[in-house]
Amino acid sequence: MDERAGAWILGRLIAAGELGEVHHGQAGDRTGAVKRLHSHAARDPALRALFTAEIALTCALPPHPHVVRGLDADRDGPRPFLVSTYVPGDDLRRRVGTAWPTAVVAGLIAGAAAGAAHLHAQGWVHGDVVPGNLLDGPEGPVLCDLGVARRVGDGGPTRGTAAYMAPEQIRGQVWTAAIDVFALGVIAWELSTGARLYHRGPSYLSMAAVIESTPPTLADPALAPLVAAMLAPAPDDRPTAVEVAAACALLA
Repeated sequence: MDERAGAWILGRLIAAGELGEVHHGQAGDRTGAVKRLHSHAARDPALRALFTAEIALTCALPPHPHVVRGLDADRDGPRPFLVSTYVPGDDLRRRVGTAWPTAVVAGLIAGAAAGAAHLHAQGWVHGDVVPGNLLDGPEGPVLCDLGVARRVGDGGPTRGTAAYMAPEQIRGQVWTAAIDVFALGVIAWELSTGARLYHRGPSYLSMAAVIESTPPTLADPALAPLVAAMLAPAPDDRPTAVEVAAACALLA
């Protein structure tokens, strides 16, 4: 008998983690990516509340080609689930480790920055813009997984992925859109060089590298000034996501 989440027949497992799993889903002629909490996570009120917030944001956002769109959800069942746009292909992790040409890097960052700018225009900061949360779709990157997102101006406990966090994010300061621009700068640097910028193994060492080290200047003269600005230690010195998208579109 087919396993289901509401009206959705669960197919191929796309991803699995400590808290949940993502399946390809089918409901009639509709396809989607079905993200469902594991039973143990669903019984934890704090984890359930975070997932409920992710569902609310994903389903409320206006459509945008570079951000996943919420299609369906169940907040109240024993295993809550969220169905979002299914994007064929892999995520940007498959591209990390290779030094890509200027036009490829610029095209990928232009799409990712456009998605981030859409969130920012709605008053949200993604907070975890990493290669694994950028689906490598046929029309360009699609930003997914809004589980860490916060309102612009919010603070609170540190969340995100250590090697892509901005300095102010690590310090637990107020979140602004500049946090996502910093993360995009890290991704751009890594795609351009084929190396990892701040990865040091344990999270605390990666965070220390973000705070204490100065990133080497890119050898690519077309991208170097923009990426250096995106990685500026002070958030006010970074360009906006709209500016990043526009600058990269000219190089793609």
